[in-house]
Amino acid sequence: MPPETNLDATRPSAIVLRDRPATGFGAGGFLLLAAIPLSTLAGGYLGAEIAARPLHEAIATRPPVLIVDVAAALEGVAPEDVGEAIADLKATAARLADGGVLVLDAQAVLAAPEDVYVRPRDVPSRGRQ
Repeated sequence: MPPETNLDATRPSAIVLRDRPATGFGAGGFLLLAAIPLSTLAGGYLGAEIAARPLHEAIATRPPVLIVDVAAALEGVAPEDVGEAIADLKATAARLADGGVLVLDAQAVLAAPEDVYVRPRDVPSRGRQ
């Protein structure tokens, strides 16, 4: 249906189109205003997930790390028991390695977070209480 017009023969420049009254955005406009930010957020989340996927995979495949201070573990051990203490440390390290843990000597590490160090007080040993 064509829009109504208000023609005034005396004033040809006063043509007014009356299609429908202006009511603001309407339901479609509000849906569009809601959809734009939601789609932007969804796209940003999806992009971040895709970008972080290689990092998640790399972290999942790396073994946990423990650093043992062998010199500190041997402090206070009698000289005749040093060989047995070293053998115990090596056996413990081998069991941890079999479980998927990377065990390093503290003297071979330049820097690491404190929570990866295993201190002698954290490990019960033979001959010391």
